[in-house]
Amino acid sequence: MKERDYPLDILKSIAIVLMSSVHVNSLLQVNSGILDKITFLGATVCFSVFLFGIGFVAGKKIDNVEKDSWKKVLHKILLIYVCYLVIGIASYFISKGQLSFVSIYNIAILNNLPEYSEFLISLIFFTLLTQLIHKPLQKHISKPYLLIEISILLFIVGSILSTFELSNSVLIWLQKHLVGSQNGTHVFPILQYMPIYVMGILFAKYRSKIVYFWVFSLSFLLLVILMALGAPGWYRWPPSLNFLLYGVIFISLLMFAFQFVKRNRIIDFFNKFGRNPLLSVALITIPSFVLAYFLNTPIKSDLILWGINLGVLLFASITLFFLKK
Repeated sequence: MKERDYPLDILKSIAIVLMSSVHVNSLLQVNSGILDKITFLGATVCFSVFLFGIGFVAGKKIDNVEKDSWKKVLHKILLIYVCYLVIGIASYFISKGQLSFVSIYNIAILNNLPEYSEFLISLIFFTLLTQLIHKPLQKHISKPYLLIEISILLFIVGSILSTFELSNSVLIWLQKHLVGSQNGTHVFPILQYMPIYVMGILFAKYRSKIVYFWVFSLSFLLLVILMALGAPGWYRWPPSLNFLLYGVIFISLLMFAFQFVKRNRIIDFFNKFGRNPLLSVALITIPSFVLAYFLNTPIKSDLILWGINLGVLLFASITLFFLKK
């Protein structure tokens, strides 16, 4: 499967830009104006886009009767884990001002997931899950309604289990990663995000303008109904149904719009972010940490804040250009 999906690369590139804004602006304590709204959008949709990408690639491979070797999967997981360690340790140091062996150990065994790194662990779990359930997915990918129903059921089960108060350390660890907890722990739980993952798989199998448009329309309608009924709104840790719907609406709308985009050099250059997501994450996050460490925050000047945001993106894009010629 050598051919890349152009709209997906654009979507992931936009997610990288939004993530850059989230990291820079949250680290520099931006809480007003347009930049704050961009940060809010990024915090809402970025992980869903990355997870959708994993599901989409898995769906294409299943549709093409392909499967990655375990060697390739484990190599991918190792790269994500190393990236997690680097970002996680740096994040912990920035927030606490110190490091110890115990803190590094807890980060390494996933007891403590520092901010700006926690999403990478969930991506590892879903990468592993894709390999483990490849055969069942291959068998049932032609039954979209069944997969959707299973994913919704898992969301409901995860939401219920996240309310349990546990005392056993092993069970707490499993709860945190599988379903999250109601104490606001920053983690992207596997069960609640299954609808996004399944959407990626099914979009790859049934990709068309009509499918994207209908998913957008129905999701938007469902969100309006839920809000009218007073359902829980924007809640991220663990995600509410409304929160997931924001991601579904964003992804389906852009995937529909990008079907009308013609390939050109400017977009090809921009898509270096989407074609190299893990490296891009490192190249936007580490400079953000350095800036947060040396600059006095909060910064009041909007001009300086815009300059910093654009500077981080420029640094990442130039570095990618030379590393990925």
